[in-house]
Amino acid sequence: MRLIPKDPFGRVNRNARAFETEIAKLRAEGYTCQAIRTALIDVGVQVSLSTVQREAIRSSSIRRLATASVAVARSETVRAPSLAYSPPELVSEPRTSKEIAAEFVSKRINRLLRERTQP
Repeated sequence: MRLIPKDPFGRVNRNARAFETEIAKLRAEGYTCQAIRTALIDVGVQVSLSTVQREAIRSSSIRRLATASVAVARSETVRAPSLAYSPPELVSEPRTSKEIAAEFVSKRINRLLRERTQP
């Protein structure tokens, strides 16, 4: 059994909920949140600028999640499983680790180490 709510997700008392798709469409067209807020006020919906910004972010993130899930579903169905595994090629170093360390230290000046002097 699967539950399917009748209302969209989120708080029930969101003022801009009815205009969610229009806000997303206007933002996609390049309108500013202030222009969208003014349009909502003209329609009779009093909302703050932060409300419009929040709705625009919410709708864009929902759209991104939806397109990402569709892309993942497409890639899973189209991609054939690879049967052969080929490990990455490893490059072996002909020098020993002591030789590599000695070369590294010889190129650096360390003032904490004093040079040994012969007595």
